[in-house]
Amino acid sequence: MNSLSHRLAIAALFCFAAANSSLAAIEYANITGGRVQGEVKDGLASFKGLPFAAPPVGALRWKVPQPVIAWRGVREANTFAPACIQPWDGNPDPTLSNEDCLYLNVWTAAATAKERRPVMVWIHGGGLSGGMSWERLSYGTKLAPEGVVLVTIAYRLGAFGFLAAPELNLESGKGSGNYGLFDTLAALQWVHANIAQFGGDPNRVTIFGGSAGGHIVSLLAGAPAAKGLYQRAIAQGGVLFYPSVLRYPRPLVDTEQMGEDFFKSLSVSDLKSARSLPADAILKAPDPKPSGFRATIDGSLIVDLNEQLFHQARFNDTPILVGFSTDEVGTDPPKHMVEVMESVIGGPDCKPEQAAIANAYPRTDDENTSMLRYLYRDFFVGWPTREWARQQSIQGHNHAYVYIFDVHGPEHPFGAWHATEYPFVFGNFPKPPTPKEEAISTLIRKYWTNFATRGDPNGHGLPIWKAFDQDSQMAMLFSDSSRSQPLPNIAGFKALDALLQCVKPENESSHTH
Repeated sequence: MNSLSHRLAIAALFCFAAANSSLAAIEYANITGGRVQGEVKDGLASFKGLPFAAPPVGALRWKVPQPVIAWRGVREANTFAPACIQPWDGNPDPTLSNEDCLYLNVWTAAATAKERRPVMVWIHGGGLSGGMSWERLSYGTKLAPEGVVLVTIAYRLGAFGFLAAPELNLESGKGSGNYGLFDTLAALQWVHANIAQFGGDPNRVTIFGGSAGGHIVSLLAGAPAAKGLYQRAIAQGGVLFYPSVLRYPRPLVDTEQMGEDFFKSLSVSDLKSARSLPADAILKAPDPKPSGFRATIDGSLIVDLNEQLFHQARFNDTPILVGFSTDEVGTDPPKHMVEVMESVIGGPDCKPEQAAIANAYPRTDDENTSMLRYLYRDFFVGWPTREWARQQSIQGHNHAYVYIFDVHGPEHPFGAWHATEYPFVFGNFPKPPTPKEEAISTLIRKYWTNFATRGDPNGHGLPIWKAFDQDSQMAMLFSDSSRSQPLPNIAGFKALDALLQCVKPENESSHTH
């Protein structure tokens, strides 16, 4: 072979090897419990239904998650596990959800386990009573190839995940409730122990969630037990940073009484009897009113309101990226939300502050105006989101980044609805996206993966995303022309600041959300 032919042959072999290495992926992994085999397609590996705790059934119902039960041989990880048990309105397939549900899913494009890619852990929404880790919009087929390892996790829901009761307090020697939150901790502990097997970096973990998942992200920010299990946090369309006047999360004394009443409705005499009931009997029992089972200040995992914890600098100080959509709540929020907001805003005191609210959110004869839409949005979503960013920028040592999502069609003239940014984050759309939608999705994915990589969404060629601070209150507006700008309607936020400082929690002891 002459020298030219030799050089060409070597070049061809190099190109062939490079091409094959780009398609290489991790197919097998040794994890807590045993060995697993995933599926590989076009250089992307997916591992579905990996257990991160023992099944929380029987005697383990209403207990913190217990260690994984080991298996022999190679476990195939090619099928999603059932979602955590929940009502499936109009869906006759009972196999879609199950009490045995503590599983997670991993997508990775790493070629070997020696890589150390940033990790993104998705916590789904659903009001803490529904949702799943394997909803198609949250698949990692678009996000993982951009250089991250994506993990999507399940957690117990409704009465199974958030019931507190005196007998449970006695049994644990601590508090009770928050089992769904303990599940997220167990999943993060699993990630810390195992994600390197999938090419992930256990010291660069971003938790991100939407709606109720965003609530969980914000609760973990104030949870001492979560310290060190993640290094960045993203909350989309919902955080639990309510002022103390709203008393949410609720104190244990309230939630354990709700649990005691719930056990009575089940006609059981003790905890052992309640654990022996079929899961369907618990699922079909009526939830406490007005808003069902929710998180609890149990003194163990959730030790106080975030409002208090941040003022006292008792929180997990990480970079945060938080935001909401322009028409989060619309004109039809749940009745109890309307009652709570009206009772706070329309109380007998605080007249000047109420006048400022009326000026910032003017009423008109049209039902679809700012008083009904944007005040609900700001009261329940916008103000808590801004307050977390504000407190992080004041009390913390890491930046806060805020976004406003305003991508919508003419059928939604008042703005983007709740959760409509999720397809843009994952790149998975229910129908083929328009070129404009695809471009905005590409931009958002770059910001999110940059943030997961460095704690800063900015990068080469991207519009500058200015960090939020008390003075400028800057946010990234995602729209036809995405750009950094001051938060919209700052006058409204300031009016809510003044009103919520005026209203006294001790006079509002009946408020819950």
